[in-house]
Amino acid sequence: MSRNVLPARAAPFAVAALASVSMLAALGARAADKLIEVQWTDPEIKNFVSTATPPRSLGPSADDQLSKLKLPVLAFDSTPGVVENTFRLGPRPATERDVVMDEANPVWYQIVERFGDVTVSVSGDLRVQHVFPDSYPVYENKSPGAAAQAGPTVSVFDDRASGGEEGYLAEYTINKFGVPYTVTVECSVEAQEECRDTTQIAKDSELLKLIRATPPKQ
Repeated sequence: MSRNVLPARAAPFAVAALASVSMLAALGARAADKLIEVQWTDPEIKNFVSTATPPRSLGPSADDQLSKLKLPVLAFDSTPGVVENTFRLGPRPATERDVVMDEANPVWYQIVERFGDVTVSVSGDLRVQHVFPDSYPVYENKSPGAAAQAGPTVSVFDDRASGGEEGYLAEYTINKFGVPYTVTVECSVEAQEECRDTTQIAKDSELLKLIRATPPKQ
């Protein structure tokens, strides 16, 4: 089975390590690759650009980074339900956020948000992407009476079976504006049941909103 992911996937709860020197070197080697063509004429983008409503801010530094990207930026506009469900494990943790991109070649990004036992990342990439190793075991939602899942197809992987130590990964990819966007949910052992709740994770995709779009100048 093959899936779209960012090159050089980081270990769970260390996604921000994508900014490492080794990864940037790999990105530079692929800078000349043919890029996906963004559908900048999409009505949603046109409406977003023309509206006077301020876009969601991730902070001055992050906003400045995102404005340089050559692709529309999707992000969750509120806390995903799969994350809310883990707050039963204890006090609500403070949210930590990282925005990762290559400002010298702004054709991809990753927004990483950590909520204690769960880390959620959203990434978009105009380059041809690598595939996830076929050795990862995949689990489906087989709970009694489970209804057909609406929304994107979510795959759940037991990271421990491939040498990881944290628990489970859930991931899906959606295509908007001609661009593949990948959402990854990483759960600790304590929160592993949330990562296996594919129905909730798929439903949370409705919270993905356009927060930045900088069409090329004509």
